[in-house]
Amino acid sequence: MFWFTLTLNLLHLSAHAAASLPTTVLFQTSDGSSLENLAARASSELLVTSTSVSTLFSFDPTAKNPTLTDVVTFPNANALLGIGEIRPDVFAVVAAELNTTTLTATPGSAVIWTVDFTVRGTPKTTKGASIPQAGLANGLCALPGNPDVVLVADSVLGVAWGANVRTGAVSVFLEDVAMTPIGPSDPDAPPLGINGLHAQGGQLYFTNSQRGTFSRMPLAGGAVQQLGTNLGLLDDFALDSQGRGWLATNPGSLTLMDPARNVELVVVNTTLNEPSSAAFGRVGAKATKTLFVTTRGGQLAAVDTSGVAA
Repeated sequence: MFWFTLTLNLLHLSAHAAASLPTTVLFQTSDGSSLENLAARASSELLVTSTSVSTLFSFDPTAKNPTLTDVVTFPNANALLGIGEIRPDVFAVVAAELNTTTLTATPGSAVIWTVDFTVRGTPKTTKGASIPQAGLANGLCALPGNPDVVLVADSVLGVAWGANVRTGAVSVFLEDVAMTPIGPSDPDAPPLGINGLHAQGGQLYFTNSQRGTFSRMPLAGGAVQQLGTNLGLLDDFALDSQGRGWLATNPGSLTLMDPARNVELVVVNTTLNEPSSAAFGRVGAKATKTLFVTTRGGQLAAVDTSGVAA
């Protein structure tokens, strides 16, 4: 992973190329407890969730010896999952009582909280919406053009919920068989369907863990387009400005999917221990080319993507 830089020609060589990108582990949890998801603030700090605790953490990747700092601990939950920015420096996060054995949440425990960093002092937390009917509320993203609504992936039921964090109203926003899990008949992957989801350019992009697919669907509804198939056990992902997906792929890889060029670039890195999510930095040219990755092995890593052609 540390040995060479990608060139423009690499992306044109093959629809299934393997390469390496410089990767640095910035932090490792002392007990190996899982890190689940992350979001980048405009301040350059990262917000990090874990399925091991209901505490939201902050992480400054520019610090000399960066570490996780407690921001807030949410009640009636033992895990945090998806997180996304809904307004400038205001984030929504999924909290739940999670059973890591059955990969389900305690019925009625899934709650969307908002965390407002624009106030002075301690960030303001507000209960936005409950999703009592959720099987497993997982990935989360904002709905473009409507900052009150977040979309939440239900990995068990195979739908994308729409939750209004102002009114508390919840309903199925999008659903399709492409979002559903295969079921317990597949011994090679946990029965989880839609996992990560992000909206961009009028489309909802999403991964399906058990099916190993990366797809998109119009936010207004319509046919699902599969952008990648047989990709392995996928988790969450990041979209770059060109609409390319950087997919957390287990057991230890990132997969770059470029829909425009129909290219799949497997970025193999044995340093990564079960990657769970990814997010680009936001401040400065270097940071915006840095892909931060969390892993279920408790790592927070930085991947230098500047060698991948635009």
